[in-house]
Amino acid sequence: RGGTWIMKPIGRAQGKGIWIASKPSQIEQWMKERGMGKAENNVCYENFVAQRYLEDPYLVGGKKFDMRIYAVCLSYNPLRV
Repeated sequence: RGGTWIMKPIGRAQGKGIWIASKPSQIEQWMKERGMGKAENNVCYENFVAQRYLEDPYLVGGKKFDMRIYAVCLSYNPLRV
């Protein structure tokens, strides 16, 4: 499928390590080339999230945003959150 894709490394912030692909085949090629290489910290394999890039995102006050929702699990059986 076409469109623009954005690759985001897990565990980084402020746009570090993000790159753009114009087709999924570029991501597949990148995965083959990097193999099982180590992350910058040389300790573990770095994971990425691939998502379709939104050309016109919803803005609040002219800025992008995300929602983080936290919940406390009071009981597992029965489940109470």
